Amino acid sequence: MAQSLSLKERQRKEREDLILQVTQDILFEQGYHQMSMDEIASRVGIAKGTLYLHFQHKGDLVTELFARRLHSFQEMVEQAMATPGSPRERLVCVLDSMLLYLSDKYAHFMYAYHNNLELASLLQAKLSQPFTCIRQGIATLLEEGKQVGEFEASLPTFVMVQTFFSVLSPLAYTHVLRENPQLTPEELSGYLKRIYFQGITAHR
Repeated sequence: MAQSLSLKERQRKEREDLILQVTQDILFEQGYHQMSMDEIASRVGIAKGTLYLHFQHKGDLVTELFARRLHSFQEMVEQAMATPGSPRERLVCVLDSMLLYLSDKYAHFMYAYHNNLELASLLQAKLSQPFTCIRQGIATLLEEGKQVGEFEASLPTFVMVQTFFSVLSPLAYTHVLRENPQLTPEELSGYLKRIYFQGITAHR
């Protein structure tokens, strides 16, 4: 019985992964408002009723896409905190990974829907916990950096955290690249890191 249940759970997860991949593809092609549960079910090759067993509404699909990406960020921050190295080295690792994500088409598309009124309440309920964990992880690294003299102790940690996420604005990132086509994403990422870390580095 245990093996049978395990197989069912694996099959359910595989189907949900496929549903979410199809959802992402349709979002890229058509946008949220044009996307329909009927088309998702058709492309996946399942009955619409089966789709509803996994997700009740297309808003649930989008929030799940957000949640999975945010959970991957949370894991990345937790791994960085547990990795040997100075607070600065670990924070650079986190920032590098997040800046790499900003060049992903998925990031810009999902950001466009983050303030969608229809999705706002769903997103807040689903994403508040992992986002809080991410912010706390960044704050911990900054506090450790202050204690060992790497980061400026006179700067309030909450300001440093907020500035960290301001550097990661997909809207600003995309705008700079669009207005300066000679600039590569790698070069822009390097400039953003220099600006941030020069701003918080302790002066000795």
